[in-house]
Amino acid sequence: MKKIFFFIESLEIGGAEKSLLTLLHSFNFKNYEIDLMMLKEGTFLQDVPAFVNIIFLEELRPSYFKRLKYFISKKIKLKNLHPAQYFWQIYNDHFNVYKTEYDIAIAYSQGFSTYFVAEKITAKIKFAWLNTDYKKAGYQIAFDHPFYEKFTKIIAVSTEAKLSLEKELMQTKKELEIEIIKDIVDTNFIISQANQSLKIKFEADKINIVSVGRLVVSKGFNLAVEACAILLNKGYKINWYIVGEGVERKHLQRQIKEQKLERFFFLLGEDLNPYPYIKSADIYVQTSLFEGLGLSLIEAKHLSKQIVTTDFAGSNEIIQNNETGLIAEINSVNIACKIQQLIENPELKNQFSANLAKLKNIDKELSLLQIEKLIKNA
Repeated sequence: MKKIFFFIESLEIGGAEKSLLTLLHSFNFKNYEIDLMMLKEGTFLQDVPAFVNIIFLEELRPSYFKRLKYFISKKIKLKNLHPAQYFWQIYNDHFNVYKTEYDIAIAYSQGFSTYFVAEKITAKIKFAWLNTDYKKAGYQIAFDHPFYEKFTKIIAVSTEAKLSLEKELMQTKKELEIEIIKDIVDTNFIISQANQSLKIKFEADKINIVSVGRLVVSKGFNLAVEACAILLNKGYKINWYIVGEGVERKHLQRQIKEQKLERFFFLLGEDLNPYPYIKSADIYVQTSLFEGLGLSLIEAKHLSKQIVTTDFAGSNEIIQNNETGLIAEINSVNIACKIQQLIENPELKNQFSANLAKLKNIDKELSLLQIEKLIKNA
């Protein structure tokens, strides 16, 4: 029986975490022994299948982890490194090589997961998942290349994620084998979850806008606040809801207060099931500055929503502009303009809905076939 090792930092709410859970539930692991290692628990921990052996990395105590993160936040500007790179540079000797040997080891995200699997896990075959725009996320290829060389293959979740890494690799004048395998999305699961009750009541006389994502800079929710103010000033009756939690909450709350939007813009916090909000929304808006793939956007698409998304690298892999949604420039004025276009042109709703209804759950099956090939050929 082959032994497969997965590493992800935690199972907090996020795209990579959700994708990993869908993989564990969808792939037939009957003839495999699966270990999943994490730094800490997360909201999705309860959803891990029973056959998975969960391991926590005991060397990294939570209290020390918090102190170290604070230290990094103060020192990182002195180094031209991503925080995860600086973290590993000063702390990697604290971790021992894990004793168990595996047939396959998978780092299910860039950064710490990749460094740990590269140096501390013994396996015949290693794969590293890349689920962000490498350059825009702030990683430095000169630091990462020696780690990536220890992997059999890098798996990018989108064409743009692959291109971003390849562009940085040109600096090293070396090549790495990179394959595109999109994050797994289970349409049937999303639809069933979306049919559950909504925890709040949307106002029927308002245009209800929903966005889903962690409250972090890369999601661009400051642009959402600005776009909301623009639309209200134009006389549109809207409410905007953000489903998600994160470190930018205080900044966003301050911005909402400064714009006097407390009765129109709402930070709902994280929810294990954001799909009823998406389903009930009149318009779904993605304001991201960059994404690896944009899983929430894909989920909104599978719920046949009216969509406005920013033109982050890879957005056109998900939304066909003027066919299945509208793509806006990455600024609040154009985001507001595209939302206004949807409001003022109801015929677009019928057009987009008809096009979205043609979608089938083929991406999931293709991704599973690619992963099956990876594992069976290892």
